[in-house]
Amino acid sequence: MIGAALLFLQVAAASRVALVVRQGEAEKSVPVISTVSGSYLRADLLATALGGRAGASPKGKYVLSLGDSRIELTEGIPFVRVNNEVVPTALPSLRSGATFLVPFQVASVVIPRFATGYNFDLAAGVLRIFSTLARKAPEESAQSSADAAPPESPASSSSSDLGSPPRPRRNQRRLVVVDAGHGGPDNGMTGPIGDGPRIVEKNVTLAVATMLAQELRDSGVDVLMTRTTDTLIALSDRGRIANRNKGDVFVSVHVNATGSRTSAGARERGYETYFLAEAKSEDALRVERMENEAVKFETGANAPKGDPLSFIINDMAQNEHLRESNDLAETIQDGFRLFHPGHDRGVQQANFAVLRGSYMPAVLVEIGFGTNPAEAAYLTDSDNQHTIARSIAKGVLDYLNHYDARVGAGGH
Repeated sequence: MIGAALLFLQVAAASRVALVVRQGEAEKSVPVISTVSGSYLRADLLATALGGRAGASPKGKYVLSLGDSRIELTEGIPFVRVNNEVVPTALPSLRSGATFLVPFQVASVVIPRFATGYNFDLAAGVLRIFSTLARKAPEESAQSSADAAPPESPASSSSSDLGSPPRPRRNQRRLVVVDAGHGGPDNGMTGPIGDGPRIVEKNVTLAVATMLAQELRDSGVDVLMTRTTDTLIALSDRGRIANRNKGDVFVSVHVNATGSRTSAGARERGYETYFLAEAKSEDALRVERMENEAVKFETGANAPKGDPLSFIINDMAQNEHLRESNDLAETIQDGFRLFHPGHDRGVQQANFAVLRGSYMPAVLVEIGFGTNPAEAAYLTDSDNQHTIARSIAKGVLDYLNHYDARVGAGGH
């Protein structure tokens, strides 16, 4: 499937005179070199524009280094090696004096797909560079962090039933990665069906994720947010961000939507928490397809299908992340039962792209149905958003403390 995407983007690149690289308000241009076969870019100029490095390596190869990714090129070969993965390209790389010419598709498909922090906007012809912001708790000693009482936070009347989030064990600081679903051109779901306050998923997830991050920081936990503004972060990047920063737990916040636009569909409501495994029900498959559809905003083409899920499951099972993710999901789901007005839809499993690359306990929380008018009104209320965030924070901290007790950590 990636080969088809490369050929499609080869045609799209044919009329471009330059590749625009944008980071915030700053822009750089890399000239597009047209040949009878297709469009190319100078590897050294591309690397410089992306803030990386390029140069020859032993055995006649050429390497682009972009953050934690290494892209290896070989003259005359229609493949590139990204870290340890071989990726086909529509055209071979070519040598041009001391540098290399790389197919345009390296910038439009390969780098956004396999390197962290890049997204290609096909319509605009722009390769965007995103930076992520680590949101840390205030610098303080572990002792003072554990002993200090968390500040009071505003809460709805129902949040008082949740109690205060437990403090983490005092000799160990944790990093929780909080992911606000969707963002930028990807609105996620919109609703409701029928009358009610308009809800846009990307806005609600960012609001809840920001409150969740603050709850965790107030409890002495370090937090990294995959996004803090209305911007697009590639699904595959979100897990890499968590891994690169050695996160202990990954939590992705989403709003659910019905599979139909009928009056019966509008009555669907409730909350559910997912972990990564093969979907076991038609409804889980529907939610999986809905959330994974965000990939189309990353390259302008549909995502490749048929990923080797069995490999992922085996890999996660070997290091216990599958079991731990299930435990984390159960703990968060238990907390929602204390206050949420919707139906308890239970802990589910599905092959979510946002969870695939997270090598740590990882869950996706569907906090309610935005297509249901009553639930849309509930989810757009700031007090209710805070209650939801506080409950997720309590679930995460309960899980971490239970995990420490199981493995004998935290001062033993």
